[in-house]
Amino acid sequence: MRCTGMILAWALLFLSLGAAAAAQGATLENFEGRSLIVFVPSHLAAPSTRALVVVLHGGLGNAQRIESGQSEHGLNMDAEAEKGGFVVAYLNGTAASRRLASDMLAWNAGGGCCGQPAANNVDDVRYIVDTVEHLIARFDIDRGRVFGIGHSNGGMMTQRVMCETGLYAAAVSIAGPLNLDDGNCSAARGRRILDIHGEDDANVPIRGGQGSKGVSDAIYMSEEHTRQNFVKAGASFELLVVAGADHKLDNLNLAIGKTEGQSIAEKAAKFFGLRGKPG
Repeated sequence: MRCTGMILAWALLFLSLGAAAAAQGATLENFEGRSLIVFVPSHLAAPSTRALVVVLHGGLGNAQRIESGQSEHGLNMDAEAEKGGFVVAYLNGTAASRRLASDMLAWNAGGGCCGQPAANNVDDVRYIVDTVEHLIARFDIDRGRVFGIGHSNGGMMTQRVMCETGLYAAAVSIAGPLNLDDGNCSAARGRRILDIHGEDDANVPIRGGQGSKGVSDAIYMSEEHTRQNFVKAGASFELLVVAGADHKLDNLNLAIGKTEGQSIAEKAAKFFGLRGKPG
């Protein structure tokens, strides 16, 4: 009986590894009625030590454009995942407006941002948590190695997930402050946040308020508000103000490349502790 049990255990492990290998590269999938893209590197870290990075697009964007390299290039984590042996999930929000194309999506990040997801009070926090739980089980992810990154509306959504859940061990938000005014971020205790914001951002001003550019009429919280709330909760918070950069992710990526010699994706992977060979 013991021998039979060992054979069964090895068979299940083989099937698990085979399923991961079959999904190698980027695949378009569906979960709870939304499409997402999952990138699996050619060499995954060992089971139960694997990491997951959740990528959230900005307002009017979508996962497909990021992963294909069409937009928000700094959020494309595929090359870093290949080096570090971790899984990447590019998630999709829901339609930003009834008047715009159906692939122009947004997140309910709080504080009236943004568009239809906010107006309809879409529960994006629950969707993201459920999706991550699904991926943890599927790829044998270490729960302590789940990380989040997003830009603009996706950055705000990343901050909200960090504030309201214990999902992420660390997060990088780009041009996206915490847009909740209640300030109860107790779930972020002991977590790490890197906040990147352009000094000349006129879409989502670093000091808060309504931006003079962009299509949203939301009133944004400031980065100082964000810092105060996370520090009060016991999180580690670092704000990087990028001199001469505006809201556009590609411009932020270019500026960081010039000053630091690395892309935002590389910087994020280092911040998450995911640079190097798979475990």
